Amino acid sequence: MGFKLLRRVLPLVLLLLAALQGCSPLPLINGQTVYVMVVTQKRLDWLRRNAIEDLFWMPLLEEFHRLHPNVRVSLYTVSEDEVMAELQQRTARGLGPDLILVRAPMANTLLKQGLIAPVPQTPAMQRSIGQIVPGYLERVRVGSDLSGLPLHDFVGLACYNRQKMPRPPRTTKELMALAASGRTIGISNDSYGIWWTAGTRDAAAALVPILLGQAPQNPASQRQAETQIAGWLAWLREVVMQSRVDLATGPEELSQGLITGRLDWIPCFSLTLSKLKSAMGDRLGVSALPSGPGGPPSPFNSLQVWAFGLDSSGPQRQSAADLAQLSVDPFLQRRYVLESQEVLPVNRFVETPVASSGVLVALAIARRQFETVSPLLKKPFEVNNFKTVAQDLDAVIQQVLVGVLTPQEGAKRIVQLGERNR
Repeated sequence: MGFKLLRRVLPLVLLLLAALQGCSPLPLINGQTVYVMVVTQKRLDWLRRNAIEDLFWMPLLEEFHRLHPNVRVSLYTVSEDEVMAELQQRTARGLGPDLILVRAPMANTLLKQGLIAPVPQTPAMQRSIGQIVPGYLERVRVGSDLSGLPLHDFVGLACYNRQKMPRPPRTTKELMALAASGRTIGISNDSYGIWWTAGTRDAAAALVPILLGQAPQNPASQRQAETQIAGWLAWLREVVMQSRVDLATGPEELSQGLITGRLDWIPCFSLTLSKLKSAMGDRLGVSALPSGPGGPPSPFNSLQVWAFGLDSSGPQRQSAADLAQLSVDPFLQRRYVLESQEVLPVNRFVETPVASSGVLVALAIARRQFETVSPLLKKPFEVNNFKTVAQDLDAVIQQVLVGVLTPQEGAKRIVQLGERNR
């Protein structure tokens, strides 16, 4: 209890000290701090500073401070791989955060583990929930509760050097033709970065049930899945054998390759756009990922949500709810989209203003691609099993790409991963 009392009293003590030094314009009464944990993905940890310094925060914090001048918002980052242990330690001491900004699957896991509270069902929160696109709410529905309040959506895209490519490739055939003509193409060797190619080879529908641990409908569908996955792996093997295709270890290496001019085209994530823009300026081109003979690409999608901590006092819980509710306001949602040009709105009354930017056109197309090709990923799932299978999938893909396994052998092993995951 002593730690909990300290956490409640400390913000008031700090305000008192500041006032005694003549540097606090705020009244001491009702002074308060809302602690916000921003959870970053391990593969995007190189963007950790951007997670709290990005311009995305400015309109929200400015408006919140105008409405709640005596409430301070304190931001800090934690890697997704560390968040469960971090929350366990902080909660044991009564020092857990008031809000957690985290991916939807991780929020689902944290709620089932008892490390966060469900979204409060107050009348004000219900009004905010009513503004959210229903499909986003379904991704955080755990029983009768919501694990988080959706905030915004990141998607997979293509980034390229406009000085080297006047226009982006619309198909994987055009992409390979550019490689044959001397342009250097970057491809990621992990399942998250290479996933988009599965849709272009009609393999995404076969892979998603494996990742989610769902049983095939019948033996025939399992054989069909194996054939589709083998075709996808065979194409990937052909791609990486091209002399102008560079196989990278992940998004940081791809981004650095594009920035330095070593690479001319890469798959990218909308969360990386601000860093690429600041480094490349007008050289940066952004488009939707190319389609293939099997259909549209299957870009990854990351829904960010507000989860609620367990240790908030009554006033802190109210301030945290006020901040989360304000963030889905239609005016602010539109402002996020226009100013950052790297997120999509979750408010159903906010249209993506595609007429104002080619980048926003690419974002809107990418969201449609995700919804069309990977519908099962729009349902709620937890992160733990998914991550384990994804790691095993990475290992199989690596063995196929270097020739240790044939595409057919790799496909059999991937199907077996799904059987073990059920």
